[in-house]
Amino acid sequence: MHELITKLYQLALSSHIVSTLLEPVHIVILALPIMTLLLAMIILTIQLRTRQTLSERNLISTYSFIWYLAAAYLLIILPLPTRSSVASLTTAEYNLQPFYFLTQLKALTPFELGDPSTWLAAFKSDTFFQPFFNVLLFMPIGAYLKWRHRWPLWLITLTSFSISLFFETTQLTGLYGYYSRAYRMFDVDDLMMNTLGGIVGAWCLHLIPNQWRNRDHSTRLNWQEHPINWRRIGALVIDWLAIAAFDTVYFVLVKHFNWPLPHDFRWLYLVDILLFFIGPAWCWQGKTIGGRLLNSQIVAVNGKRANLWQLLIHYGGLYLIGLPLLFLDLWLFNRLGNVPSATLNRLDVYLVVVSVILLIISYDLLLALFSRSHQLWCEKLSRTTVK
Repeated sequence: MHELITKLYQLALSSHIVSTLLEPVHIVILALPIMTLLLAMIILTIQLRTRQTLSERNLISTYSFIWYLAAAYLLIILPLPTRSSVASLTTAEYNLQPFYFLTQLKALTPFELGDPSTWLAAFKSDTFFQPFFNVLLFMPIGAYLKWRHRWPLWLITLTSFSISLFFETTQLTGLYGYYSRAYRMFDVDDLMMNTLGGIVGAWCLHLIPNQWRNRDHSTRLNWQEHPINWRRIGALVIDWLAIAAFDTVYFVLVKHFNWPLPHDFRWLYLVDILLFFIGPAWCWQGKTIGGRLLNSQIVAVNGKRANLWQLLIHYGGLYLIGLPLLFLDLWLFNRLGNVPSATLNRLDVYLVVVSVILLIISYDLLLALFSRSHQLWCEKLSRTTVK
């Protein structure tokens, strides 16, 4: 068994794509969105169980906060350089001088406190935008903790500092030993600006009237009514485990036994969708492999069998639009760069647009998993539902 595992691992390393994915940091990056969704489901399930009721607004706000933390983490650690390039770095690994950015601002920009005509040019510089971005990055932490949990300011301050320290430690340790040295500089100014961002976020919440903050007309989920569709969740997990097993066998046949099969894994992805979702659902009256095992199926909204066109729209929306957007979002995160730019470029706009669309789609998915009556956007389009 040990010999077989060793051969399979060496076989994986022979493929550039798979060897890249086998690196721990890339596994974390690819798994982070899925881990975020799973963590949100666990936390929300516990909240719904303990409170007995939970509004859709509370569900969305909690998931948004978890999603935001994951996105902030990606912004901090990406892009990832190669190990060899990090090993050859000679730049400083840390800055322990408080307010060093003010010294840089004065040295690298024409900024003069008594001359307002110099302020605009200074504010447009990266020297100013870096600490300003660090304040903005942590404002949602303070706002969320104050709004949802009504934490006191001292606890929000401590939490903001702790999260910032975790991010900075991740950089200083070279992703906890993955790199031979720090690939980003540990900066005490970042700690201060991040902590200030949490405080400002909590303070800004007071600008919103209480009646607006406390007003919630969204649908309420009741634990006694069993709103979570466990069969649908279980069927989805089984289907993707079956896909993972199939793709592993396919990879071994192509790479090890040289079977004359397509080497383009984009085509394999399309085959997966056809073989494990659209095909079985068409042949088994809306049931996939997981659906047959757990008695979960897709039907038309009128209760009749979903036709092929409806199945194509349903699964096409999920796996040919939704999931590819996730990979596009991760690619844009990696291309964004490690220093915020004071000038908004095209890549920044693409990242914001794709991230917002993906967040809305993920909201939709989460509500569908936590409410049996909620239809996904692609289900509304295809006029189907899951029962």
